[in-house]
Amino acid sequence: MPRPAVIFDLDDTLIVEESFAMASLREAIAVFPGIDPAAAEEVALESIRSVWRNGPAYPICLDLGFASWEGLWSDFTGNFHGLDGLHRWAPTYRSEAWVAVATAFGVDEPELARAAAHRFEAAQRAGHPVIDGMSTALAAVGGRYPVGLLTNGPSDIQRLKLDQAGLSEAFGVVVISGEFGHGKPSPEVFLAALDPLGARPEDSVMVGDSWERDIVGALDAGMRAVWIADGRPAPGSDPRVTVVDSVRELDDLLE
Repeated sequence: MPRPAVIFDLDDTLIVEESFAMASLREAIAVFPGIDPAAAEEVALESIRSVWRNGPAYPICLDLGFASWEGLWSDFTGNFHGLDGLHRWAPTYRSEAWVAVATAFGVDEPELARAAAHRFEAAQRAGHPVIDGMSTALAAVGGRYPVGLLTNGPSDIQRLKLDQAGLSEAFGVVVISGEFGHGKPSPEVFLAALDPLGARPEDSVMVGDSWERDIVGALDAGMRAVWIADGRPAPGSDPRVTVVDSVRELDDLLE
């Protein structure tokens, strides 16, 4: 008999992702003398993105939901075969991205660009913080329903984040866009997460922080959704969507 299931996003739903990456970026920028990391963050990020957007795999990375900063510390192993070229390009990307940052800062010292690259990767690999109250909420939900994880990103770093957060064994199924070959908001990835749990979309709920990828994707797949607003106004209104400020509210909500 089909059962209702709860599918979770990972980044900025269960663990801190974007703000942590930006903190790592500022830490890396600090190797350049005379540069204020906070003031230079956007310049650095745009320099990195310009290299990323001109890369050979940018269209598929966009579809899979890979961020430019993920390429600065992922080696893109463990993904589906269509990303083999990205794995080969990754070292070139990292080198060119940090040279572009140095150039934007008016610095012509390759060793500083290499130092920034190493510092960013080390900071990212130190372990992402978990969202406050995540463990309690996930345990409470998992005690009542089958739970799965559906995340966009490269296999190697998403698996590492799960390990470091102690979440590797928390889910009945883990679907990662880099492994599957399609990313949110494509409805088929939501169905791929539900099928191993024996759940139907109309009975199940997606929990995530991205309106476009998590919420719209879930609705298109026939699911209901819980949007983690984190203080943001909802971009839209739909009776199938419940808005909460934090994952901590899930226990009471799903009661």
